[in-house]
Formats: sequence, C-alpha cells, structure tokens
Amino acid sequence: MQIFRTVLGDVPAEESGRILTHEHLLYGYPGAELDHRTAFDHPAAVERVSGQIIDGMIPNGYNTLIDMTPAEVGRHPQFMVDVARRTGINVVAITGFFPERMGVPYYWRRQTIEELTEFFVRDLTEGMVFAWQQTPYKAGAIKIATGQESVLPKPSPVGAYGRHVHEVEDRLIRAAGKAAMETGCGINTHIDPMDFEVTNPGREQLEILDEVGMDLSKVIIGHAFVPPQVAMMREILKMGANVQLDHIGIPWRVGSAEELDEAMANALIELIEDGYLDRIVLSFDRWFFNPRATVTESDPQLENEKVNLNYMFTSWVPRLKSKGVTDEQLDQIMIHNPRRILSIAV
Repeated sequence: MQIFRTVLGDVPAEESGRILTHEHLLYGYPGAELDHRTAFDHPAAVERVSGQIIDGMIPNGYNTLIDMTPAEVGRHPQFMVDVARRTGINVVAITGFFPERMGVPYYWRRQTIEELTEFFVRDLTEGMVFAWQQTPYKAGAIKIATGQESVLPKPSPVGAYGRHVHEVEDRLIRAAGKAAMETGCGINTHIDPMDFEVTNPGREQLEILDEVGMDLSKVIIGHAFVPPQVAMMREILKMGANVQLDHIGIPWRVGSAEELDEAMANALIELIEDGYLDRIVLSFDRWFFNPRATVTESDPQLENEKVNLNYMFTSWVPRLKSKGVTDEQLDQIMIHNPRRILSIAV
C-alpha cells in the first residue's frame, strides 16, 4: 500500500488529489523567530493561511501540499496541523535543512552522518521536535539544499570532493540518502540558480545520493527551471531522477513573471517531446505567511508572497494548453508523478 505521511497521519496515496510539491505555509529566515517584530497571533495566522488554501487550492482540485520548510526556517508542526484540520487538505512536512551558508545551525554542523541519519529517521517515524518538545507529528519527506545564496548571492565555490557543495551539505545529503532508503520516503531538493554558472548543481546532489545507494527515481531536483537549463535537466533526467518546475508566476533571478513563465513552458514542452513526461512535477514555491520586520533593500518583500494560487489555472494551465499540452498530460504532472515519487510503501 502506498501512503502519504501527513502531519495528521498516514493517508492512502490515491486520496492525494492534485499535489503542490514545494510550498511554505510559514516561512522565516533562521533567527526570525527571535525578533519582537515578527511575533504573530497563531490562531489569526492559521485562519489567514487556511483562507488562502480554501480559496485557491481546493476549488482547483489540489488536496496535498508538501511543506518544504526546513527545520531552521520556520518549520512549525502545530501550525501545519492546525491548517490541515481547518482546511481538510493533506499537509506533508519535511525533515532537513537549508543551504549551509544560510542555515544549518552550529549544533547540527557538528553532527556525524550517522547522527544526522538518525535525526531524519526519527522525524519521519516518531515525530518532529519543536521548541525543545517532542511532538507526535511526523515528517513525510526529506529536503536537501545546496547553494551559495546569501544577502549578496554568488555561485558556490568548490568544496567537498571537488563539487560545488559545502562539507556540511555533503554530510547532510549522504545522511538524507541513508534515511530515505531506511524509511522509503522521497527527497526533494533546493538548488541555487547562481550555481548554474559553474556547475550542474542537481547532478552534483544526485552523484552524492548515488554514492550512498539511493534510488534516484525517488528524488526531485527543485528549481531546475529557474531559468530553464534544458541540457542540465536532460543530464538529471538521464540519471533517473525527476525535475520540478516551480516559481510559476514568481520571477526569481529573471526580469518578470511573464518572461520566466514563457521560458519554463517552452522548456517543459521540449522535455515532454523528449519522452520525460513522467519525470516532471509542478509547484509555486509560495510563502503563504512570512512574519517579518520592515522591508528594506537587503530584506525585500519577494514575489513568493504575492502570487495568487488561482494563477495556476487562470494563467499557467491556459499557457500550456495553447502549446498543445493535454488534460491527461497535466494530470500526469500534477497527480501521478508526485504521487509516485513522494508516497511511501507500507
């Protein structure tokens, strides 16, 4: 039997509906939770996020959301549970950390591969820990992340084993692969588009997972279309992994949403024509709620917070259909592919 391990318990995979594979219900850069200016009213925030889901996800047939928020970037098990109860959608939490330059608290940088593996497995099988307290709410997938992104983004330097991967990130990726094999869960990843200038970051992540024996068909390389790197995506797909098309309606490192959407749509058509329809998933990478201090030049309000969830079917899907994509192909990408990759056999 295949299931999704949600924060409210295991759910049969066939009840997934459409699936958003990379979203953030509550998001804050590491340390934001300590700021007086970011304190928020929990019930009001749950109601705010739930309203967005009820208005934009449920009418469009989405019933499952993978909350890709890492442990140190605002992952809040009770918040996810309360939203899931309020809306009725399946919320899947992840275990994992952000890139080393932006996250991975000092405590975890000192841990061995074996200790990190145990942490991931316990999050997936016992429940996540929050604010020093054990919760019964389990993660259902693992996130790995690489990249040099910071206040002043730049490509990653050469690090561990000759790759553009920091030493701690390398350890975390190896632990994630071991934990995924032990539990049967899928892995979704974060890469930084700046790294396309110096390497294929998705391939480097996959090489490390392959070295520990991970089944690469259970891995999604996130942000692979930002902006589209078709040759690099073909390299990833030939290794047996999957690619995620995200930032729909959200310009990131690109001039406008229109420019990025059109480029991503054309790249998607190329990959479908290449025979990779069954290896692609879709998501926004939307921040549903980002408690923050004042907006400044170094901490701007990003487009991830602004895109309307209905945009998928008012703009993106019509764009694809105008290029010949069929309803059956859309179902493959929005339902069947993520269901296969992220469900767990029990």
